[in-house]
Amino acid sequence: MSAGRIQALLIATRSGHVVYERFYDAFTELEKAEIRAAFDDTAEEEGIPDGQEQVGRHKNGRIVAIASGGLFFFGMGTGEYNELAVSEVLKTLIDAYKEIFKAPELTDAILLQNYPHTILVVDEVCKEGLPEHMDRASIIKSLSFKLPTFSTDGEKNKSLMSRLSS
Repeated sequence: MSAGRIQALLIATRSGHVVYERFYDAFTELEKAEIRAAFDDTAEEEGIPDGQEQVGRHKNGRIVAIASGGLFFFGMGTGEYNELAVSEVLKTLIDAYKEIFKAPELTDAILLQNYPHTILVVDEVCKEGLPEHMDRASIIKSLSFKLPTFSTDGEKNKSLMSRLSS
């Protein structure tokens, strides 16, 4: 018997536009639409402050939504991956993005401009629906092996580790 897993992660703007989504189980398009609707229902309140968590349910899954800047981070877990575990995964993603992108407030523009990094951070935190690296140092170290150089306007060809330590 399965102990459960993270079944879906989604990052959306506060207006509801999807920036990134990952489903870790084989869902039909109809099931994915139902999960997206459950995510929307979980975060339908207006003016949710940054860092506040909203919780909900979809079938046997537990949903957590956390507002951060202009974005909502959603996750759905089953089994031992209840609201607390999903919340920790989402908080880890938010903290990692803020540190890597050196952004006090996350926006869709930041994540989209750095889309390869956005994807890799999710992959480091959650592999096949199971949380892996849950601390920023491990995430950054792992990314530095996968991305030997990180190019931004002022920091061309500077290693990710050098950039983050400056």
